[in-house]
Amino acid sequence: MSNLSEAIPNRVRALRAERGWSLAELAERAGTTASQIMKLEKSQRRLDLNWIERLACAFEISSTELMSGQEENLPTNPFLIPLVGEIAAGNWREAIQHHEHMIFPPVEGLSKAAFALRTRGDSMDRIIPDGGYVVIDPGEADLREGKVYAVMNSEGETTIKMFRSDPARLEPCSSNPDHQPISLGREQFTVIGMAKGAFVPL
Repeated sequence: MSNLSEAIPNRVRALRAERGWSLAELAERAGTTASQIMKLEKSQRRLDLNWIERLACAFEISSTELMSGQEENLPTNPFLIPLVGEIAAGNWREAIQHHEHMIFPPVEGLSKAAFALRTRGDSMDRIIPDGGYVVIDPGEADLREGKVYAVMNSEGETTIKMFRSDPARLEPCSSNPDHQPISLGREQFTVIGMAKGAFVPL
């Protein structure tokens, strides 16, 4: 089992090269070692919330830019996007990375960093059926009322839920009454990206 954060594009190596920094220089700025930076660049070490925050700070960019490989507000319409794994439509759960294949998303206005996930669970079945595909755009990570987001907690576990602002929570959209909202503020999390569409593969 592998973590979704290893599948999500990141710009560590590209940003370091753009600045002309050595592995050691970036390591010093991020408070780590050159060996750790090399592992992060090669996805040999999980890019969890702690690393995302440390590296974004070192590069003086947002976590969205670091993870997505795209500056914000650069829309495009890719013909194909990668299906990179599965995400829980239920409680927090470690994601499963597949890199199965490329798919054509029936969604417009995506950034080049967009990717698809297969949902597992019924906590979002009113809008995303169990086993359906959801298209995630890391270029849109600002939480907005009523929008659906893929999020990751500090343990690298992921889920997909609708954001509600009053009170701040991640809310299921389910026909199953057993699913309960996740209150925000009790634990750290990072937004992987906004769900821009969902569909059922034939």
